[in-house]
Amino acid sequence: MFELSGYPGLGGSCSRKYMWVVRISTPEPGVDSQHTFPLSSLPINAMATTVKHADNKTLQLAAENLVDNSILGFSYVSDAIEHELRVFWAFTWRDWSASLIPGAMYTIAALRSLDSVSNEVVIQALTRSFVYFLLYIYSFDIANQINGVAEDRINKPDRPLASGLATLQGAYLRWYATTILHLVISAAWGVLPWTALWVFITVYTSFYGGDKHWFTKNLGFMSIGSLCLLHGAWGLVAPITGHQWRWALLLSSVFGIVASVQDMRDMEGDKIAGRRTLPIVLGNNFRWVMASLICAAPAVCWQLEFFRYTHWMVGVCGALLSLAMFYMAYRVYQGGSSRYDHKTYMILTYIYCGCVAVPMLFP
Repeated sequence: MFELSGYPGLGGSCSRKYMWVVRISTPEPGVDSQHTFPLSSLPINAMATTVKHADNKTLQLAAENLVDNSILGFSYVSDAIEHELRVFWAFTWRDWSASLIPGAMYTIAALRSLDSVSNEVVIQALTRSFVYFLLYIYSFDIANQINGVAEDRINKPDRPLASGLATLQGAYLRWYATTILHLVISAAWGVLPWTALWVFITVYTSFYGGDKHWFTKNLGFMSIGSLCLLHGAWGLVAPITGHQWRWALLLSSVFGIVASVQDMRDMEGDKIAGRRTLPIVLGNNFRWVMASLICAAPAVCWQLEFFRYTHWMVGVCGALLSLAMFYMAYRVYQGGSSRYDHKTYMILTYIYCGCVAVPMLFP
């Protein structure tokens, strides 16, 4: 007689392993044999010959059922899905406030600009926006991190490639899949030009040295990337008018000018990678120069009538966003640790979301 039972062990990131206990009762009195077999090393024939005094045929049938149930079991599917979600989160979590969130908000702004929309149109637009910007940021982050494994081990060791959560081969497969899917759905949804431009600048910045100089990395990439985001979000719902062009150009230009604050946190890794970011180029002068530019930005936007005053609260929002800019300028000038500088950059992304929120709340 024998008994075959199992319990979960510590599996890898994509699989759940089981330790299976086989208890054999033999004809000899007082003899009891127990053997354990990990699921990953459970060849049927070897198992049958290793365990002495066992009914080989019955044991082999049990092992076949065990292997079949494990391969077809739901646990493998759920583990794979869980792993992919963790990989996606690890690649993208730092950038949601500069991609998915403002993209979704600007799609809502476009919906509110229409005279009347049905619930079906709203649900369809928001679903498309969510899927579109998930692919928008996932494809970019994969390409960006493929290019930056060496400095990520210094600046951001928790990223999936630097930490070993994902392999380089897996990252390339995910990048090709997400990029192709992004282009396909954008063609179906009428925003292909902005997606194609986004893919182009992503490839240039990540694989052809566009990240090596502050002008192309921030003033170029961040400005054009913001324009792709805003026009893509609006274009999912409504035609892009002259006002939307002017508004998006102004916001994207200011964002690109001040986006170099993101490089304050990464100076050590950027030097190793041979980058000429603005904090490295200007050295000790960077903080006061950037703080001055940030303080000047609200005045420029007010002068160019960045917001349309369709409601008295628009002025209040503009004042609050200006105060947030002055606070960010103070943090840039004050300086601190890499963690402190990272929070300063995150404040910039929150201000960007706040700017997008105004036309969403007050169309």
